Amino acid sequence: MKYLLLFVLGIVFVANEGFAQDEFDVLRYSQLDHYGDARFNAMGGSFGALGANLSAISTNPGGLGVYKSSDFSFTPAFHYNYSESNKNGNSVSDGKLNFHFSNVGIAGNFKGSGDWKAVNLAVGYNRLSNYNTSISIKSNTNNSMLNTFTLELNASGGIYEEDIPYEFPFSSNLAYQTYIVNPIDSGSLQYNHVFENSNNITQTTSYDTRGGSGEMYFALGSNYSDKLYLGASIGVPSVRYVFDRSYTETSDPSDTLTEFKSFSVNDYVKTTGAGLNLKLGMIYKVADWFRLGTAFHTPTVYSLSDQWSTTVSSEDKTGEVLTEISPSGNFEYMVTTPYRFITSAAVIVGSHGVVNGDYEIVDYSTARITEDNAFGTTDFSVENRSIRNNFRSTHNIRVGTEWRLDPFRLRAGYRYQGDPLKNNFDVDNSSSTYSVGFGIKQEDYYFDMSYLQRFSKAESSVVADQGEFATVDLKDHYISFTLGFRF
Repeated sequence: MKYLLLFVLGIVFVANEGFAQDEFDVLRYSQLDHYGDARFNAMGGSFGALGANLSAISTNPGGLGVYKSSDFSFTPAFHYNYSESNKNGNSVSDGKLNFHFSNVGIAGNFKGSGDWKAVNLAVGYNRLSNYNTSISIKSNTNNSMLNTFTLELNASGGIYEEDIPYEFPFSSNLAYQTYIVNPIDSGSLQYNHVFENSNNITQTTSYDTRGGSGEMYFALGSNYSDKLYLGASIGVPSVRYVFDRSYTETSDPSDTLTEFKSFSVNDYVKTTGAGLNLKLGMIYKVADWFRLGTAFHTPTVYSLSDQWSTTVSSEDKTGEVLTEISPSGNFEYMVTTPYRFITSAAVIVGSHGVVNGDYEIVDYSTARITEDNAFGTTDFSVENRSIRNNFRSTHNIRVGTEWRLDPFRLRAGYRYQGDPLKNNFDVDNSSSTYSVGFGIKQEDYYFDMSYLQRFSKAESSVVADQGEFATVDLKDHYISFTLGFRF
């Protein structure tokens, strides 16, 4: 059970077939945090019944119909991820800073006719998720990871040395070529490793992930009698995800039972791709002080490509270093994410302020993974069955408020992302995000700033097949600045 949880962080493992796509790749690209301009971020991404915001088009395109003028904005943002791991009483902290654009877009307002007051068009980009994370883990063990390789080689009666490069190019061959896994005797089909009799081995693990997902959108909105606002958008989300894991074992300085000082295994995976989706939304003004909103998102169909490789290095006690690199693996596949349904309500307190709440349902059990090749032979039935059995519907909540002290705006928000995994998993994968911000709004321009902090927990693999895991507390800090113009 814990073995499955390592995939939640996008962790890959060494296997005789190299890197394998699985159900938790689907989960990574299905979970969205929805970032955007600083006003949107400060209010917790809660804009479903308010509208007139370029970032809100990615949640409820009906808000595009609320615009009564044209708008342009762009938002640079800084994301800092802080992690603190704990294994066997060893606590290690790490962090990573990233800069990107959280939003850029333009909306054009055009006069309508009759009861159709306006027709609005918009094109832009909004950030959907951040994958930037650094995690470091330190611990000690008497059970080397090299056991994984020897078990692989000794299975089914063993293997001839000359066959190892062809049978296990991504795993045991790398250890064999760097002399940390060797035949027990000359001509033997059985193998042992250089830390076979070692104790108090120091384990150092570091995970570094980079990238994110974002969405280009093309949207149309309309205003009917200043009561009903309709909108639709075509989204073209893109993904860039880089996973880099380094695992090192170092023998105790007093260990005389091995000639090797250390070895390390580095796994590298890069995923890129793009998808397509459709969003429909509306906002209805029940009264001047109360609005309702609703939106439906079709599943996003992604076409993704993975590239991966593994490197193993060893160092003996004389200082000689040996390094072996696996072939480069690649695979193309399709991921279909879940549909989303959002309902919203907003209260407008005259010219003083607003309060908005969004309630979102996402059924992760409906996601799927398939090979991106009509003539392919890869069968993902096991992964898709696991999605149906282990994933579930979640209930996400976003609440935000803004208050006016002309020309200033004060804002705050909260987001709760539900746990997409069923209760038979050990870690609560939900998250909570708190946000604040302020802005200055003039007749033809505005400037906004926001800060948010996201809290979550995870369990990270050290040696998965030996049941070695570390608990990890994750804290994300996110600062964004928006400059916008109304015309």
